[in-house]
Amino acid sequence: MKDLKKLIAAGDQILGGVVMHGAEKKDLEELLDYYDYDFISIDAQHSPTNEEYLLKVCEAAYELDKPIHYRIDHRRHSYLIGNYLDHGPTIIEVPQTEEVDIVKEARDYFYYRPQGVRSWGGPGRPASGLKEVNQYTYPPWWNKTGVLMIQIESLNAINNIPNFSIEGVDCFSWGPTDLSIDRAAHPEHPFAKTDDTAIGHASSLCKANGKKLCIRSSDKTLRNRYFDLGADILIEVPWLEGKLDPNLPYGLSLIHI
Repeated sequence: MKDLKKLIAAGDQILGGVVMHGAEKKDLEELLDYYDYDFISIDAQHSPTNEEYLLKVCEAAYELDKPIHYRIDHRRHSYLIGNYLDHGPTIIEVPQTEEVDIVKEARDYFYYRPQGVRSWGGPGRPASGLKEVNQYTYPPWWNKTGVLMIQIESLNAINNIPNFSIEGVDCFSWGPTDLSIDRAAHPEHPFAKTDDTAIGHASSLCKANGKKLCIRSSDKTLRNRYFDLGADILIEVPWLEGKLDPNLPYGLSLIHI
């Protein structure tokens, strides 16, 4: 399985694909036939996804040698990140982040000591390269492997990227829909004029603070455009021009981004 944390830190271009709630192993296989994504993304913020389903998808993904990205249902649930990680995701995304305290809480419950306070509940994601997996070997391995992503979904959050860029945060994700709503509510804001303006500013702040930028996209033809704007990671919802991609098995797509 790819070491996403290492690849992200190195600035490699990373692609993930979204599956909707209810997807099974065969659906994941069909998605990966569509495109060999680096990871598979599932969402709890805008779906009925629960911990039982998260465990099921993680087990299926690991059989396919793919890590799981999991967006939790609410930023106020950051203290539950350790519980989610026990089921096996590699990437945790915290949505609608507006406060530095939430970022610090997410970091603390994401990492084991000394970087955080995550409780030992057994290994979540299978560890590669460890001869023995226990409470002594797994925590330092995880601290070098897990990816923590903070979602930016307002103009205020964009400006807070320097404050959110604490040690342990690997990248920031772009929340296009909620950001477009906030931009419409503040039309005179200098970063509200176009997507390119806002993305460019966020990208420059990420680079200045040693962090990477992730963007969600519903059009695979825009990959190069987003990479050129400064994105390092793309999470693709397999839709094209607002319609279900005919090349993708029915039912795999998730419209909420």
